[in-house]
Amino acid sequence: MKILGSAKPVFIYLIKVMRSFIACLIFLACFLFLGVEGYAQEKDPASQLREMKSAQDSLTLQNPAEKIYVQLDKSIYTPGDTLWFKAYLFNAPTLNLSAKSGIMYVSIVTDSNVMVKKQRLPVEKGLSWGNISLKDIPAGTYTLIAYTQWLQNFSQDCFFRKQFTVADDTGCNWLANYTCSSVMADNKEQAHVKLLLSDIYKANVAGKPVQLSVLKGRRQLYRQAIQTDEKGLIDITFKLPAKPGDIRIVAGDGAGNHVNIPLNFNRPQDADVQFMPEGGELIAGLPAHVGFKAIGLDGKGINVSGAVLDHEKQVVANFESEHLGMGSFNLPVVNTGENYTAKVTLPGGAIREFTLPDVKKEGIGLNVINPPNEDSVKVLLSATDKIARSGESYFLIGKAREIICYGAMVDFKNGTSISQKINKKLFPSGITHFLLLDKNNKPLNERLIFINRHDNLHLNINADKMAYNLRDSIALHISAQDALGNPLRGNFSMAVTDDAQVHQDSLSNENIVTRMLLTSELKGFVEQPNYYLIANNSQAKEALDNLLLTQGWVSYNWPDGKDNPGYAAETETAVKGRVINVFNKPVKQTKVQLFSKSPVVVTDTLTDKDGRFAFRNLPLADTPAYFIKTAKNFNVGIVMDDAPPPVLLASAGPTPMPWYVSNDTTLFNSLKNNRIRQNLADNLPADTKALKEVKITAKKIVKGSQNLNGAGNADLAFDEGDMVKAGKKSLLNFLEQHVPNLKWGTLTKQYNLRFALQDKSKDEISAIFQFVPIPPTPTIPWYLIDNKPMMLIVDGISFGSVIKVMSLNEPNGNDIKSYLESNTAEDVKGIEVNSSSKYSWEYFWRYILEDWKHSLNPAQIAFVEITTRSGKGPAIGHTPGAYLYKPLALSVPSRFYRPRYLPDNTNKHTPDLRSTIHWEPNVTTGADGKATISFYTADKPSTYTYILEGTNMDGSVGYTYGKIKVTGNTNP
Repeated sequence: MKILGSAKPVFIYLIKVMRSFIACLIFLACFLFLGVEGYAQEKDPASQLREMKSAQDSLTLQNPAEKIYVQLDKSIYTPGDTLWFKAYLFNAPTLNLSAKSGIMYVSIVTDSNVMVKKQRLPVEKGLSWGNISLKDIPAGTYTLIAYTQWLQNFSQDCFFRKQFTVADDTGCNWLANYTCSSVMADNKEQAHVKLLLSDIYKANVAGKPVQLSVLKGRRQLYRQAIQTDEKGLIDITFKLPAKPGDIRIVAGDGAGNHVNIPLNFNRPQDADVQFMPEGGELIAGLPAHVGFKAIGLDGKGINVSGAVLDHEKQVVANFESEHLGMGSFNLPVVNTGENYTAKVTLPGGAIREFTLPDVKKEGIGLNVINPPNEDSVKVLLSATDKIARSGESYFLIGKAREIICYGAMVDFKNGTSISQKINKKLFPSGITHFLLLDKNNKPLNERLIFINRHDNLHLNINADKMAYNLRDSIALHISAQDALGNPLRGNFSMAVTDDAQVHQDSLSNENIVTRMLLTSELKGFVEQPNYYLIANNSQAKEALDNLLLTQGWVSYNWPDGKDNPGYAAETETAVKGRVINVFNKPVKQTKVQLFSKSPVVVTDTLTDKDGRFAFRNLPLADTPAYFIKTAKNFNVGIVMDDAPPPVLLASAGPTPMPWYVSNDTTLFNSLKNNRIRQNLADNLPADTKALKEVKITAKKIVKGSQNLNGAGNADLAFDEGDMVKAGKKSLLNFLEQHVPNLKWGTLTKQYNLRFALQDKSKDEISAIFQFVPIPPTPTIPWYLIDNKPMMLIVDGISFGSVIKVMSLNEPNGNDIKSYLESNTAEDVKGIEVNSSSKYSWEYFWRYILEDWKHSLNPAQIAFVEITTRSGKGPAIGHTPGAYLYKPLALSVPSRFYRPRYLPDNTNKHTPDLRSTIHWEPNVTTGADGKATISFYTADKPSTYTYILEGTNMDGSVGYTYGKIKVTGNTNP
């Protein structure tokens, strides 16, 4: 390539450590800002670039985002287990531990985005840890989400998310392996499934009659009594629906053995192959480097190969995926308006065609070459002749962690190509974002690369023995050093798990290094994140470059146009609020009192000039409840400083297969040991398989309820104790968690039912029709319980009767949803659900208008009675000058159980069947970089895996793992 043109660096700077880097930035930003003022009228490109850098870096440093990493003791749990975690809160630009937030939140969300657990945790110098009991959480896939109130100012992509599984062996006493494919027969698509069944000891279920069903949701697609062959194999074919998601096989015998298997169909027509030109676009006459990514229906990468054809069906490039469905190739783009098509060979041999992006007539190409073993990156810019002749100047910048580390003006006055070498020392380890901007700061090209400065912490662990006995004492000696081998102080967390019960995948498991330097800045699911950083070979480095070619990026930058934070950083555990009058004006110098029964607290304060008050240094309480009142109780109100919680969404990654759909019995061992532990705790024989617990509870009475059947007489009743326990949960979130078969649905053709639920009489409908034309049959959103539409009654008042709108479609489910989301459990005394005819009869005759009673019956509607604290119906209000405040309690971590064994009584204890052998959330190395961790082995020979990760608290992170051998020998 002919190298012409110019690249004029406006600012560059080298960095040694991130702390001095940021100090330099603050100084440089101020210097540049002052320098720009003198040239404000000229606005030459150089000063414009300095001004842009100064403004963006200043904004980033004034309002830095936070990054969170949470280490779990493992990723798969059993019923009744405890999840142990350590949280690290970092300043996003520097990776120093953040001092901004003193409070953080950890929630557990189902795969259908229902929050089942929430904790509020104190953060000390960027560190926090805790534990969550999984005792009342059913088997399933969950996402742990961690965030701070300050982080809500940014995108939810910045929240930490970690998927984990709670597995149960109830009824699943077979293991299963399967293969599935789809074929066309008589113009109909059929599924072909081969299913191999074995027992928990991996012995084939051979020659046995099996009742087999194929289900899609609740719909049965196939049912047959069939016999396994001599290898335990079943071979079936059935018609495949148009959308093959949510299909499963249920197989069982007459002896109570059965298994429920979700099927994963990676059909050719469901594969998605995307082609992404480097820099953003294909441009006529300019060479292109194109990345591609192929994924199946399950969201995981699939291996593909193929060829790119031009409009004459001539092959212009060939390609083949290199790792997890990703790869790249060079494409010689020739003509304007050329249409390129990729002919892709998918797994199984099927061929599909995909269209590449359109070719643009004019533009600039950006190519970044990042040799892993060289100290510079090479940036190549190529322009079309028209753009080169225009004489325009452009800005080439390189950003890392939202800080601009390199900036230069470029133009094409000397030719159509520019080549520029940029020293890697300008950027910290991690993802660097190159952008080419026009004079209006509009991005024209973008490219992500990964720079590895090899400055992560070096962590070493040495055991005091080669192998250990059962119930033996283990001492692990930790050594922490920087990249130059100097000892350092640091804070770490360690998990030790039994390989016989916990499967550890070092490639697929995310760790603090992959999170902070890689995945936290990429959108979407990253498969096998550790592969890209742990494998020291050219294939892994090329795969990492392909990942960055094809994966979107997450911005930690302060949102454009946002002048002030919508969410303040929580720095302390205080009760704060404002006193306002009827005109929403602050009431200053007013006495505010706070009372609490448990623990007993009586205190007061005065509001400031803005009507604000704060109560600090309050004692910790399990379920805090504060009664706050003002000296004035007429025409004043109290507003608490509680930011609305975010609507949390689960991880978008693939759902893991159940433990029994594999040849790996690791989790089964953990389930079996968990059952033994529970039996021994209940004074039952170790091998007893207990029946499902049936709880018999007394009828719950809701004080002040308007329940027409009498307080507590309902299909489901939740009293004040349940509401207090739920605390800050929204009413919608509470109902989603506690009311089975509550779902979002629709009302369609049942006009009488629609209008009855909306409290519209025939006269009102006629009046509406006078003003609006009769619409086609609409689909009205609504909440359903047991497939019956829900009618909401609040303090004896029908919700629909309060909202009177001249529209056929309102109120609707969105209005109900908004109401339930905007009010919390602490606002109500109780909820009663009346869905059966036994309890809905009285409600039907009271609340359904006479116009509709003749065409409906009580069995068609579910009535939900809510009793509020104010007793004022759907308009929940508070007593003037008073407020009952129930904040989410601060979680205090439990201490991980550490057994201690003496040599002379090791056989006198109950079996030690721990799956998490040890959890240490707060490991601190001294000035010599050393620390020691000690614990005891369990009862069975095995191999343990330890994982240690953490930070030097000053911008660097580290991770290591290893194995410990435990034998049954007396003298190992």
